[in-house]
Amino acid sequence: MDSFLHRWHYRCICVIAALALAQTSWADDLPRQHLDGSGDSRILRFDGGQSSPINPPHIDLLQYNIGAWTPNNPTDSLFRGEWTTAPADFFRFDLVFDGLVNPPGLGFPANIFFFGDNPLLGFVEFDIDANVLTGGELIGPQFRYHGAAGRFGPPPISDRFDGRVSMDTCPGNYDADIGSGPYFPERSGEEFGLSFLWGSVGSVDVGSNGDFSFDPGEAWIVHGPFLNRAHGFDDFILVCCSNGLPTYNPQVDLLFLHSVDTDQTTISLVYPLNQNGSIAMAGGVSETPDCCANNQSSIEEGLDHVSISAQFATAIDRSDVNFPLIEDWEFQFASDYFAPEDWVVNAIFAGVYTDVDTITPGLAWTDIAPNVLTHDYNGNAEVDMDDVQIFDAFLADEDGGPCDADGIVDGIYTIFDFGNGFDVHDANYDGVVNAEDRPPEPNPGALFDLDNDGDLDLDDFAILQRCIVEAPGDPMPTVCADIDSNDDGDITAIEISPFGEYIGGPGNILFNAGGLQQQP
Repeated sequence: MDSFLHRWHYRCICVIAALALAQTSWADDLPRQHLDGSGDSRILRFDGGQSSPINPPHIDLLQYNIGAWTPNNPTDSLFRGEWTTAPADFFRFDLVFDGLVNPPGLGFPANIFFFGDNPLLGFVEFDIDANVLTGGELIGPQFRYHGAAGRFGPPPISDRFDGRVSMDTCPGNYDADIGSGPYFPERSGEEFGLSFLWGSVGSVDVGSNGDFSFDPGEAWIVHGPFLNRAHGFDDFILVCCSNGLPTYNPQVDLLFLHSVDTDQTTISLVYPLNQNGSIAMAGGVSETPDCCANNQSSIEEGLDHVSISAQFATAIDRSDVNFPLIEDWEFQFASDYFAPEDWVVNAIFAGVYTDVDTITPGLAWTDIAPNVLTHDYNGNAEVDMDDVQIFDAFLADEDGGPCDADGIVDGIYTIFDFGNGFDVHDANYDGVVNAEDRPPEPNPGALFDLDNDGDLDLDDFAILQRCIVEAPGDPMPTVCADIDSNDDGDITAIEISPFGEYIGGPGNILFNAGGLQQQP
C-alpha cells in the first residue's frame, strides 16, 4: 500500500466537511430533469460469458439533471451553490443511480473493485449544439450509445437515431468511417462526453475512515480525466498545446454522494462553460486562453479550438470522409450554446460481476438513456402486428445467410462472437434469434377485458354498459378511457361494437346499429 500511495495522491477529509460539499439549493423549475425509471436495468453480458448468479452488477440509472450552475465560492467548493438560468459561467450535471454505486477501479481485472463491489462503467455524451450532424466519436463507437443501445432494443424512429444506432454487428459497423454503413454510430452528434473507465481515477478526497471503500452515507471528491472533447474532431485539430496532442481532456472533480435515506448514489460534475468560470476557480488569476486543457479550461475554450481548426482546415482535411463531423463548426461559436438545458444527452452504463469462478470479471451493459422498447422495430412506441411482420421477415431473409454464424436454414439465426456481437432481434439476449424472440401478437380484444381477469365475459359487459354515456356531460368511468378511441370523452355504440365479435366469435354479432341484438 505504501508504494501505491506514493503513486497516487489521496487525502482524507472528515465526513462533515464532505457532506457540506453536497449541499445545494434548487431554483424553481431548474434544472432540466430526465426521469429514467426504476427497475428498468438489464444484465447484458458482453464478454461472451453466461449470466452468473454470483453478485450481478446493479447499475440502474434513475434520472439525470443538467443546467446552468452558480457555485457560492468556486475556490472552496464547486458543488455548493444553486441552479440558475443561462447565461452562467458553469454547468452542472447529476446522475442519480439506485443503490450504492462506487467509482471505477484502478485497473482491470485485478483492481476493478478497489473502491467497492459495484463500480460504475460507461459513457455520457453531450450534443452541445443539439445538431446530430456535427460531432461524433471515432474511438470505440461500439461502446457508446449509438453503437450498443441496440442490445436493449430498437430506438424510436427519429432523425437523431435513424440509421445511426447499430442494429447488429454484421458487417463491421465500427470502422471509424462515417461514410460507410449500413449504420453510422460514429455520427452521434457528441461534442463533449463523460467516460467512466477503470484507471481514470487520479486522486480521491475520502470522506470516511480512509479505507478507500465507498460505503453507505459517504461523500467523495474523485479527481481524474473523466471529461473529454469528442475524438471525432482530433484528426482535424490544429495542434498548439505543449503536449503536442489534439485531444482536449481536462482533469475534473466528480462528487460521489450516497444517501442512506433514499439508498441512491448521486454523481455530480460542475465544470466551467467559459473562461470566466476557470478564472473564478483560480481565485481571479487569469491565463490567456489557449488550446490546452491542462491549465485553465472550459467548454468555450475546447469548442473555440474546434471552430478555429475548421476555419483553417486544409484541402486534404476537407476531402476526408470524416470532415463533416467538424465542418459546420467553421461557422458556429461556442458562446451560442451556453444553455446546458438545451443540450442533448445520450448515456449508456455497464457494471461488473464479482465472479469468483473466472480470472476476468464479467462485464455487462445494464442501462441506457434514452430508453428503447424491446420488439418495437418500426419505432412507433408500441409493439404491434407490424413489428411481428418485421421480425418474421428478418428471420426468413437472414436465416442461413452470410451473417448467420451457423450458415444453416434452420429457423435459428446465430450471432457471430456473441457478447462482442449482437442483433437487435435477439430480444432475450441469448446469442440466437429464433421463435423465442418473436414479438407477442397483440390481442385487440384485451381492450375490453375491463376487469383484467384474462377473459371476456358478461362481467366485462356489465362494466361496459356503465361506460356508455347516457347524456352529454355524464361522467365516464376511468376504466373506460382506452375504449374512447377518438378521445372525445364519450363512449358510443361504434366504439363498443367490436366487443360482440370478440366474445361471440367471428360472424356472431352481438351488437348492431348501436343496439343489443338477440341471438337465435
